[in-house]
Amino acid sequence: MIGPAEFEDMRLDLLAMDERARLYDAALVPLNRHWKERGAASVGSVNRICESVYARAEDRPLADWKAVVTEAVELAGFGIVWNGDAVASLEARR
Repeated sequence: MIGPAEFEDMRLDLLAMDERARLYDAALVPLNRHWKERGAASVGSVNRICESVYARAEDRPLADWKAVVTEAVELAGFGIVWNGDAVASLEARR
């Protein structure tokens, strides 16, 4: 049987997954806007960035969304220039 401690663990896991998903969604808004307006380098680069955003979102507060995006983009081999909360440009690093 499942006891109170196991239920609490499941509840905490669900809360953590929800927070991670909210951060992921917030982080992808400016990226999606940028890709829609200017296009993306490739499907592969978009996939790498999205996977990296998801990985870096674990155990981070929602307020860290911009740092998560910056780190993820850099890990995928791109530089990012911000204009406030909007992505001004993404540039491949060589």
